[in-house]
Amino acid sequence: MSISRILGTAAFLASLAVPVAALAQQTPPAPTGTFAPDSRGHHGHRHGGGMRKALQSLNLSASQKTQIDQAFAQARQNRSSDPATRKANRSQLRSRIEAILTPAQRAQLKSALQRNHHKV
Repeated sequence: MSISRILGTAAFLASLAVPVAALAQQTPPAPTGTFAPDSRGHHGHRHGGGMRKALQSLNLSASQKTQIDQAFAQARQNRSSDPATRKANRSQLRSRIEAILTPAQRAQLKSALQRNHHKV
């Protein structure tokens, strides 16, 4: 086997390794679900927290987590560009979530939302 053939084969193998290495360095997809970090607020600006962050601080049962996931999914389906409708939908979501929580968890949620609001 000649040197030029060996160098050609080596160059070919090296060209295959570069795309594989580039793919290996890609970042993993963002987590999804109720407790996925989502600190982007209005127009992508970062805020101190919100409902999702406050819910993370509660000791929720698996059933509560499932019900809250469903409430957020329904709220996503009811999105609107009308400000009054958005406000009503947020209020409905909060009421639905509060109905899922125990009285102690509701108090913890209120406290956590107030703390997060003041961090902005």
